[in-house]
Amino acid sequence: MTFSKISVLVPTRKRVERLKKMIASFDRTTSGRAELIFRIDNDDLETREYLATVPWRLKGGVFRGSRLEGYKSTPQFLQDMLSLSNGDVLMVGNDDMVFETEAWDKLILRAANNFPDGLFNIGVTTLNTSHYPFSIISRKIVDQLGFMYDPRIFWGDIFLRDTLAAFDRTVLLPEVHITHDWAGYKPDKTFAEAEGFKTTVGTTEYWQRHGEVVREAVEKLRSAIVGVAV
Repeated sequence: MTFSKISVLVPTRKRVERLKKMIASFDRTTSGRAELIFRIDNDDLETREYLATVPWRLKGGVFRGSRLEGYKSTPQFLQDMLSLSNGDVLMVGNDDMVFETEAWDKLILRAANNFPDGLFNIGVTTLNTSHYPFSIISRKIVDQLGFMYDPRIFWGDIFLRDTLAAFDRTVLLPEVHITHDWAGYKPDKTFAEAEGFKTTVGTTEYWQRHGEVVREAVEKLRSAIVGVAV
């Protein structure tokens, strides 16, 4: 298959000034092969009002829903946004990311088309590059797994990195730069306010579960994609 469009999935809540900067950077650097999909909370009137002013050429859709469990509900937020997206390549975004590289979408799609079976996770340059924090994968992977981030674990980006690493399909693009204020160095306010995550994340029990979930995902993908060995 040939990949032609990226859907950038951006959950956001009451951070309009950061969101404006992110959208401006997207508009400045995209080659027209990407769309922005947003997920906002029902009670977030300021973000809703701002997004209503953004030209539709810069957004593929806006999903409105309940707050649920906040940051901890990211897997569900991604599923909500996927229902509005049209891209065959999917990218987890943030309202405080800044696109720095001209035609970054073209560069990512070129890398994706090196893997016509759709089995890849593409990383870009940011402060925590090794985590592949923006989780750039094909829609085919989501279709096979049934989700983008497994809801049983918290660190969805590390889950996808480890799953695709099992197939030697993690690809880093050092020429694509994205700035993000949370990258293992400066705590992101939304992350710091995450409801309930501190009770389990980082424990031995958590990482054991992470390993089990990764192994399960690897088996799902291996059985679905012919000719790829682990």
